[in-house]
Amino acid sequence: MEKKELKFGHRRVCLYHLVQGPVPLAYSIDYHENGQLLLDACQQVGCEGFNLVTVSGLHWNQELSPWAVDTVVSKDDRFTGGAPELLPLLTGEIVPQVEQMLDTAPSWRCLAGYSLAGLFAVWTAFQTDIFSRILSASGSMWYPGWLEYAREHELAGALQGAYLSVGEQESTSRNAVLQTVGERTRTVAELLAGRGVAATFELNPGNHFKNPPLRVVKGIKWLLENS
Repeated sequence: MEKKELKFGHRRVCLYHLVQGPVPLAYSIDYHENGQLLLDACQQVGCEGFNLVTVSGLHWNQELSPWAVDTVVSKDDRFTGGAPELLPLLTGEIVPQVEQMLDTAPSWRCLAGYSLAGLFAVWTAFQTDIFSRILSASGSMWYPGWLEYAREHELAGALQGAYLSVGEQESTSRNAVLQTVGERTRTVAELLAGRGVAATFELNPGNHFKNPPLRVVKGIKWLLENS
């Protein structure tokens, strides 16, 4: 394995070059750089045959929110709607520079994310076709206005695969908005499947914080095998 690192302002990008040749490339947006944790989880579930990129160090609530909303979870939310500014950086600078470090172009790209990054990953499918697969693990499908947006807008391209999951205890939150996450995650998966996407929904044990790396890797494995 070869690891290479790039910086884009406050954002840290790490390429884990595991396999030579034209294999899938998974971009995982993470709060902290956790590439090794993802690779350890890969060994646990037998997920292989791809290369990995982690994107971390983001201003989480600001840069990953598709539009600004009022406080939902706590008084420190700061969902300022910065995703439309982050996406051009990701597609126009991060992706090209990362892939210049590979020996050949990837066979396909996946964008993966956990929590708000999971929402961002699905949202990108309505903005660009650069990622032919998307992965949302415990994604913030509860986000105000999101389900309506997904129903009313078309995908940007021919999305080949979508994996969405949520923890079985996540809908037991005391917060009425967060309680909708299970139902809405399933609904988004069904919506994508209805548009011809190879899409699946998985219910995982535990709450929102139970083993995020494993949940992401389970999604990568599913996409490798089913899309």
